[in-house]
Amino acid sequence: MTKAPGKSLTRERDPLRFLEAQGAQRDVLDGLSAIGADWHTLWHRCMRGDWLLGIAGRLDLDHGLLVRAAAACATTALVYTQDENARRLIEQAQAWSRGETTAEEVADLVRALEASSAKAVDPSSEAACRAALAVGMGVAERDVLASAAAAATEATVMASLDCGFEMATRFSHAQCADRVRAEIPWEIVAARVGT
Repeated sequence: MTKAPGKSLTRERDPLRFLEAQGAQRDVLDGLSAIGADWHTLWHRCMRGDWLLGIAGRLDLDHGLLVRAAAACATTALVYTQDENARRLIEQAQAWSRGETTAEEVADLVRALEASSAKAVDPSSEAACRAALAVGMGVAERDVLASAAAAATEATVMASLDCGFEMATRFSHAQCADRVRAEIPWEIVAARVGT
């Protein structure tokens, strides 16, 4: 994650200007522009967990907190896979976030899930495994964590194609956004952005 040189995280009152300076993607900026121009409104009204995780990462919040939020999103997709390595990896990453295990132990489970998920029987299972992998890989590389929410949403969508793609997408994005907010309360974000 690259931060604009000389920019204080707590001085920028306009979240869109801050996120643009931090290199946020254009579709994210366009989507967020309709939500609101202040941090509080943006944090509470954003309906995408992947975007909230990206924002939290760009605000340089605690790495363990980001891992727990990504794990909360990835667990929503576990119902779509029977690969126990996915559940074990998420649990191990959560343990790492609490200082109960090492990054190397998490990396061992990442390799195990990479091997076993190659045999995923359907797209929703494969996406659920990718959500878990993003959490595990995010222990070493925090910029990957937002993809846990995106892959969890993809797993839900792939499992729901017969029942309504758009409705499933909105539901999963909202579910992940709520879980990010549960793990990263507004007060933590407010302290970082100075409001």
